[in-house]
Amino acid sequence: MPSNVIEIIVSEENDLERIDKFLRASLEQDLSRSYVQKLLKSGHIRIDGRVIKQNHRVRTDDVITVEIPEPVPLELAPEDIPLDIVYQDSSILVINKQPGLAVHPGAGNWTRTLVNGLLYHVKDLSSIGGAERPGIVHRLDKDTAGLMVIAKDDASHRFLTGEFSGRRVRKKYAAVVIGKPRTDHGIIDLPIGRHRKYRHKMAVDEKGRKAVTVFTLRQVWNSRLGVFSLLDIELHTGRTHQIRVHCSALGTPIVGDPLYSKTWEKYRVPYLLLASVGLAFTHPKDGGTMTFAAELPEHMRQFLEKIKRLP
Repeated sequence: MPSNVIEIIVSEENDLERIDKFLRASLEQDLSRSYVQKLLKSGHIRIDGRVIKQNHRVRTDDVITVEIPEPVPLELAPEDIPLDIVYQDSSILVINKQPGLAVHPGAGNWTRTLVNGLLYHVKDLSSIGGAERPGIVHRLDKDTAGLMVIAKDDASHRFLTGEFSGRRVRKKYAAVVIGKPRTDHGIIDLPIGRHRKYRHKMAVDEKGRKAVTVFTLRQVWNSRLGVFSLLDIELHTGRTHQIRVHCSALGTPIVGDPLYSKTWEKYRVPYLLLASVGLAFTHPKDGGTMTFAAELPEHMRQFLEKIKRLP
């Protein structure tokens, strides 16, 4: 299958969803609704080889193929996007990314990304990530908020990439999950790989790559909406969707997760309730330890306030 063609099989929990909604939640690329509609209209999205209407509802086990047209080369434009820069020097900057902001441009999403904002606010960025990803050493999912470190020169980029690869960067997250873990503290050591049937998802797989997540239960709420827990999480590896897959495997999926929670729409949250709240690494130039912490983002605080008020 060509690299610009994606095949997705519809799982049972997505039966009868509108296809544009299903694809926006299922694709790793951050495609806008208007771009998905454009692909549908132009016949680049098919089910079992058939062109379909823009309001089509998918059925379980439908095989959807999405052809992403080759992008027209564009020079990335700086955009005045508000960024919460919590630290900056001549080598790096650390930002607290807002939810809903894609990290870098991609198909159907060439503007209004973190990169566009960085080009506006920061004079120098490393070039190792390529023309479309200047300064980007690591990433967060579009709907995940929180701390990221950005490289301002190539030497810093290479150093930080090595630190991430060598698992010497400490990454702490907070997640609001449905239900309560069986223990107050635990280590989830379950390998993760591409789902064998639903290729747009990741899954616990004995043939997958090693993935280790440590969690601590911070607080539990019992409300009319159900039981919810706030977890402190530390990653010892960095697999795609690792926290989301491990929380789901634990029986406590993250609130608002469209891929790994069957009831994600029930709670009417605008974004996934997951945030990067702690980051510690060695400075690429002076060798000192840099430690950063962030508060829970507004959408997570609002949800917690809501369930606290409910009987």
